[in-house]
Amino acid sequence: MPGLFSTRTRPRGRRISLPAFYLLLSAVFLVAIIKLSGPLTVIRRQHEELARLRVDKAHLLAEKARLQGYQHDLATDRGLERAIRRDGYIRAGERRLVFIPAKPETPPASREDREAPRTP
Repeated sequence: MPGLFSTRTRPRGRRISLPAFYLLLSAVFLVAIIKLSGPLTVIRRQHEELARLRVDKAHLLAEKARLQGYQHDLATDRGLERAIRRDGYIRAGERRLVFIPAKPETPPASREDREAPRTP
């Protein structure tokens, strides 16, 4: 009669084989990687977007500095006159000179073109 404190041990349950354990462990890691890949992809895209925005900001700051320099230049009489003349205005009594570029020379016609009969 088995007593309360018997020396006989009971089986602990089913033991899993080593290859099955590795397969189960791999499946758990695979599920964890799949679950984490979505947020990691979002984080990577946000870092790329942040880098692009930083480059845009640097370009905009450079443009702002250029425009502020132009604004300061326009605040002087000399700078204002330079900007007005750039737009094509002249003072009273001055003449505007317009330079027309020369047309490129056409190459001389070949001998065949000169000798070819012309039809009216």
